[in-house]
Amino acid sequence: MSNSETEKGAIVHVMALERAAGRDPRDVRTAGLPYDIDSPPRKIEVKAFSRSARTQPIPLEERQVTAALEDPEHYYVYVVDNLAQRDGQEVGVRLLHGDTLLAMIKRTRPHVTYWPSLRAAEYDQAEQLRRPE
Repeated sequence: MSNSETEKGAIVHVMALERAAGRDPRDVRTAGLPYDIDSPPRKIEVKAFSRSARTQPIPLEERQVTAALEDPEHYYVYVVDNLAQRDGQEVGVRLLHGDTLLAMIKRTRPHVTYWPSLRAAEYDQAEQLRRPE
């Protein structure tokens, strides 16, 4: 299962759960917001894992941390795990919200990561390693 398939599966799963809870979720991943789903009153950032997320780090961008700190009542992180279901476990969803999420953020040291885009020309011109024959 690719990363994009895992993320898409998690979004679909969360949207279904939100509808079942009587909310009206919208996928806002392309809207430039610091979360993936707008499901009033919830602002939901989805973190997807093909296997168990237990003991795994949950990466949050600086703007997501800022949004959680500014609106702790409405900002949620939904951790969706076991999406590959190879181990026989059901897909699980854990909600990180309010005091729990704030405590997690408070005990975390930020790490700066750069995400430069690999342009087509750079990709095409990059040296390739090949397996020896």
